[in-house]
Amino acid sequence: QQQGIGDQLVETCLKEANELGISTVFCLTYKPAFFEKCGFSQVDKAELPQKVWGECYRCPKFPNCDEVALIYHLEAGV
Repeated sequence: QQQGIGDQLVETCLKEANELGISTVFCLTYKPAFFEKCGFSQVDKAELPQKVWGECYRCPKFPNCDEVALIYHLEAGV
């Protein structure tokens, strides 16, 4: 820990998303402070795309998920 590997992974994912023309990246996590440090903002889970629930449906914690939803808005071409 504290080697910056997580930061590098997020930065690489955001860069690739931008290159692919993706405008919004989201995550569900138990470590919201890490993602907030990377520029993500907390949102209500209801704001996430409906498609995510196809994966969540298989989770034993569904529908009582205790993870925090965060979102990052990319600027096109940046």
